[in-house]
Amino acid sequence: MKRIVIIFLATVMVTAACEYLEPRPIQDLSTDELLSVADYGEGLLTTAYRNLYPSYDIYSEFYTDNAVPSTAGSNILALGGWTLETNPIGNWDLWYSSLEYCNHYLELGSDLLYSVSDPTLNDILQRNRRAEAFFLRGWYHWQLLKTYGGYAAGESEALGIPIVTEILTTDDNLDLSRDSYEDVVAQIVEDLDSAIAILPMTYSGGTVTDNMTNRGRASALAAMALKARVYLYAASPAYGPSTQALWERAAAAAAEAIDASGGLTDLDSYENFNDFSSYDNIWIQPPYSSNNWEYSYYPPSLYGDGSCNPSQNLVDAFPAADGYPIDISAAYDVHFPYANRDQRLDRFIFFNGDNYNSTYVRTYEGGPDAPGGLSQEGTRTGYYMKKLLSQNVRLTPGDVTSDDKFYAYLTRAELYLNFAEAANEAFGPDDATYGFSAAEALGMIRDRAGIDSDNATSGYQDQYLDDQALAGQAAFRDLVHNERRIELCFEGFRFWDIRRLNEPLNHSVRGVEIVEAAVPVLPDISNIALDAEASADFVSPYSRLSRINNGTTSGSAFHNWPSYETWRYVQYDFNDYFKVPGTGDVYIVDSIVVHWWEECPTCGVQYPDSIYLEVWDTDLDDWVEVYNDYDGATEDYWPLVFDPAINTNRMRLHFRDDASCGIKEWYVWGVPAEPASFDYEYGTVENHTYQEYMRYVPLPYSQTLIMNNLKQNSGW
Repeated sequence: MKRIVIIFLATVMVTAACEYLEPRPIQDLSTDELLSVADYGEGLLTTAYRNLYPSYDIYSEFYTDNAVPSTAGSNILALGGWTLETNPIGNWDLWYSSLEYCNHYLELGSDLLYSVSDPTLNDILQRNRRAEAFFLRGWYHWQLLKTYGGYAAGESEALGIPIVTEILTTDDNLDLSRDSYEDVVAQIVEDLDSAIAILPMTYSGGTVTDNMTNRGRASALAAMALKARVYLYAASPAYGPSTQALWERAAAAAAEAIDASGGLTDLDSYENFNDFSSYDNIWIQPPYSSNNWEYSYYPPSLYGDGSCNPSQNLVDAFPAADGYPIDISAAYDVHFPYANRDQRLDRFIFFNGDNYNSTYVRTYEGGPDAPGGLSQEGTRTGYYMKKLLSQNVRLTPGDVTSDDKFYAYLTRAELYLNFAEAANEAFGPDDATYGFSAAEALGMIRDRAGIDSDNATSGYQDQYLDDQALAGQAAFRDLVHNERRIELCFEGFRFWDIRRLNEPLNHSVRGVEIVEAAVPVLPDISNIALDAEASADFVSPYSRLSRINNGTTSGSAFHNWPSYETWRYVQYDFNDYFKVPGTGDVYIVDSIVVHWWEECPTCGVQYPDSIYLEVWDTDLDDWVEVYNDYDGATEDYWPLVFDPAINTNRMRLHFRDDASCGIKEWYVWGVPAEPASFDYEYGTVENHTYQEYMRYVPLPYSQTLIMNNLKQNSGW
């Protein structure tokens, strides 16, 4: 036994801690000698962490209706080529090897000496590292269960995988049989509970054992979040009776984790998918600097390979900006299918006309990002993946940059979705047994997406979510599943969600071909000030210019105090827009509305007593006055309609008063003068052809040959 451990440790030390080797060959050291030094013994745990090989499983999206690879046929598994002998799903050998590292550490590493001078620190590190080993053992059992759980021929109960919680030697019976799915769940939860009892809830403290530098390590909150995920899968119909009790168990675990994380609170913005300091990311890989993802997934016009092409199926799943599905939303326009959409579409997908770092993505026929453009393959669907990529990364030759990257194993967003699904199945959409409801949890997801069904009312409004909750459990279930598909796309969830929920395996994956419209269509008139660049000749140190075009008249106003008896101005330079070819910046302006702000009739900020408006004449290359009102404004609402409409790319509003002046909001209503206009033809890119038994992944063929008791999933 001792000799087996020495050899095992030697392997660990050579690969993980060679800088600590003593002059005496490590294979000559006894187990006790090795374990007397924490740097040696912890190599067991270090290797278990290293074997996580953190990476988003983007390739699994190609086995679903979410995306296709840019190279046709490279996802042969989904096209009828999935065989037992060539199965690419899972990593049985690595995960069981990692379990052995955990078991060795738990059995032999409990007395590792971390600090001689500080017994308290030594005790904390010993307990924490042991708890981390329990967590990792639960994690690797979970990876195996998620991947290989299923039904053997003739079995009515779902099977998991062989549970291994002790060191195996050649003296043991290695012809292992599969434990039941529920027994594996119980073992995982037992290990996670052991971790929860010891580990810091989060690494947000101020000591060496609980500060942010430990964020790559397991935490109690990570164990709670993983427990919620495990219970959600166990309640799913693909693995058993899917009873209310199982859903309640999953909902309770998710609610407990949410409470421990600080409660059901707003989610942080996506930023550039680079904010490793956000605790919305419950457990992350230690961050590093890279641009590899951008090289793989940027479109050709941004100097990337564009290797992931999202499907039209996925694009259509994103609702309109009002939260309604696009087939029933009044905000959706078939001529401009990417306007007025859920903000996640712009954050997750590169589409035709998408402006990214001052480069327009052009997937229309003949465009640089279409097939035959800068890349012969181009995009097969009309789209490229944007999620997980950072705008801080440029790949321009001679100007290549990188940004912080990390993999998030567990996130608060997933936790909210897990709760919403489980709580709805257990109690319905609006039940608040745990202090909040499934509808409230899902509302947090959609709120971050910017969904608002009533812009005229302050605050967050989501009438469609309210309607689906009122319609009952079944309708709300569809909404939860769709939100999960959107929010977790390209993170490796869709392949497993389709299977655990008994959804159809086969899909016609669709894309779009885009050509210039024979008869151009103008977009609807809109407030073009929202995207304009605002400037002014003077801004009060007690105010902010951004308030004049933030889309609302509520809240604080812009003002220019002190500017007594002085002419001042504010100016809009309108945003460039997409043309074929090139770009434009001239708009047809129909009207403006200024909401003036007066502190009080005798205060330092009042309505202006004189006003005039200039626009930039692109033919004269000069400012031209188009309106004046030397009687001034007597109330906050000041509309001005142009007949005929004005063509311009800039506006300057001048005003004065004996006091200073203020503006709540300056709206400008217009449309691009020369917008790009396209026709869209939607069609099938590829058809997936699975057999129903492929709902469950096969166990490795080589292992079933070695172990007679290891039953294969049925059909394989």
